[in-house]
Amino acid sequence: MKEEPIDTHSKALKINLDPRWYGTFAEIGAGQEVVRWFFRVGGAAGTVAKSMSAYDMKVSDAIYG
Repeated sequence: MKEEPIDTHSKALKINLDPRWYGTFAEIGAGQEVVRWFFRVGGAAGTVAKSMSAYDMKVSDAIYG
């Protein structure tokens, strides 16, 4: 039986409400958009510890190596 696709809102909220998840989002590129969903749906205080974005290659290299 084929499962119905889960929308982005539902996925983010499911993760936010799961006590096993807590950490940092650090991504280059779409990282800001990804983290925005976790804040937007609610409950992010239990999920997002830190959000970072590097706009510049030198800054990115210094952070991520």
